[in-house]
Amino acid sequence: MLSYNESRAPLKKNVSISEVGNAASFLASDLASGITGEILYVDAGYNITAMGSLEEVN
Repeated sequence: MLSYNESRAPLKKNVSISEVGNAASFLASDLASGITGEILYVDAGYNITAMGSLEEVN
């Protein structure tokens, strides 16, 4: 499943736990004080492509 996701994501990689943590740290910091009501996707661009059928994996 991870290799399937990696091959389909626009950045051709899986997101690491530290990348998700970095985004959360940014949102909790003063640097993000002007950000409200936004969704921050940390998914290597996968949200713009949508997941294909799992049957394609087999």
